[in-house]
Amino acid sequence: MTGDQLTRHVDAAVEAAVEHLLSRRKQSGGWSDVLSASPMTTALALLATVRADPDTRAEDVRTSLAWLRAHQHPDGGWSVSDVHPPSSPGTTAIVAAVLQALDPEDSRDAVARAEEYVEAHGGDRVRAGRTGNGTRSWPAAVPIVRAAVGLAPVTAQPYQPVEVMLLPPRLRDPIGIGLPVVLPLGLLHAHTLPAGRLRRAAQRRAEPAALRWLRGVLHDNGGVSECPMISALMVLGLHGAGVGADLCRRSLEYLRASRRPDGSWSLVRDIEVSATAYAVLAMAEVGDAADGRLASTRRWLLDAQCGRFPPMRMPAGGWPSMLPSGWPDSEDTAMVLSCLGALGLTREHPAVDRGLRWLRSRQNMTGSWSLWIRDAPIVTDRPCPAVTAHAVMALRRYPPTPREQRSIRRALGYLRRAQRRDGSYHSSWFRTSTFGTAKALEAHAAVGRAGTAPAVRAGRWLLANQGADGGWSGGSGPATAEETAWALYALLAAGYPAGHAATVRAVRWLLDRQTAKGSWAPAPVGLFFDDLVYADDLVAHAFPLRALARWRVAAREAP
Repeated sequence: MTGDQLTRHVDAAVEAAVEHLLSRRKQSGGWSDVLSASPMTTALALLATVRADPDTRAEDVRTSLAWLRAHQHPDGGWSVSDVHPPSSPGTTAIVAAVLQALDPEDSRDAVARAEEYVEAHGGDRVRAGRTGNGTRSWPAAVPIVRAAVGLAPVTAQPYQPVEVMLLPPRLRDPIGIGLPVVLPLGLLHAHTLPAGRLRRAAQRRAEPAALRWLRGVLHDNGGVSECPMISALMVLGLHGAGVGADLCRRSLEYLRASRRPDGSWSLVRDIEVSATAYAVLAMAEVGDAADGRLASTRRWLLDAQCGRFPPMRMPAGGWPSMLPSGWPDSEDTAMVLSCLGALGLTREHPAVDRGLRWLRSRQNMTGSWSLWIRDAPIVTDRPCPAVTAHAVMALRRYPPTPREQRSIRRALGYLRRAQRRDGSYHSSWFRTSTFGTAKALEAHAAVGRAGTAPAVRAGRWLLANQGADGGWSGGSGPATAEETAWALYALLAAGYPAGHAATVRAVRWLLDRQTAKGSWAPAPVGLFFDDLVYADDLVAHAFPLRALARWRVAAREAP
């Protein structure tokens, strides 16, 4: 294929991708994405629904049970994300326990195969919620679920301390998004596990404060961060404890509303603010962002800005990743600010001004940004190079004030220190290193520092980790459209020419895998705590479109 032929092929691919993207836009102006289903969330939500609501329709239960059995892998396990391999021992232990409790007859073979798989992949260690070295969050649900269905003694559960509510807010805030799970399960444990006199007294004092906090964080739709997994664990904890009937009822209503027609639930219902931001940035690269076609999208993004968020003591001005129950976070605030700049708003706009001040106020002492909690010491919200890179690009999108210039310098210092010896960067919210490395390189390019040592090392790492087929992957698995697009865009932004062998191979990889409807197959690249992964159809669409559109511009400008 000649250069002209490749350019024509890219033109056609971009045109088809834009048409598909616009066809997915809602009348309101935003985009709704579709996440992969989650066997673990489906099992937890089904158990919570059946336990808390004796009037649950039998047909709904049968449909969900059938979905779970149909998604068991040949090795006996279930994966974290839909049908995507590999199987997960922790997920498999939870699904097997729920099938054993709710459907022992028809699920006998599935449970037996699952138990064999768990036994071969950690056995008692998995069932006890210990899945390896380091801090873990969701594996604690394994022994809690097993105890709830009578497969393990109640004393085998890892204790969740409701007494954390007696701490000053500045000491409990770092638990962050974990609190909506810790507190209901802590109430369950306070009412069911043995405790000494002093602990029992602390539990009694903490209970009213915990229920007040949960009522403050629960949205009108009954959701918490649009996460059915959190809602399911809340129902199991509150119903088991016999407290917070109003919270349990509203969470149960959310579970019913977020159940899919096939009987499954996703890990997160959607990330529509994030998806809309990704779509806008792709359209901006095409050149269709500031011409009025996305006026309704701009209004939609402005309406999505959050007010004060008292449960975590956050000021007004941030944006969440999802609506309506999402928490404001640094990543999406930075992304939306970049979008609003592409849509023609200046820093004088009140929403932009509030957003920039909100973002700067969340910078960590190290110069980095975390997702939710400033200076959080825990692994689930640690400082993240990719989030930091997005914050730098958002601040740079508008003429930065002296304070913002200092914030950018501090962030670049953090990125210099956070770079691994091989030139890569980690990312807390997308798997492995391609996303973090690409975003760090893109941020350096955005501030005119593509030639500095950290940027050069990041570019070299990306080039060294391109697959023989031209794509990028998360390690030993096959290349994905998302990771290939992230790497390609960053290399182009950093000045690698359109005719460079690596960029041409990446472009051809994307072209060869575009579907008949103009999109790309999603892969489980998103992270939601530890190794809980998900695939998102608009993530898989917007980023390849953005990268191909950038390559097209670079090809046209080439001498």
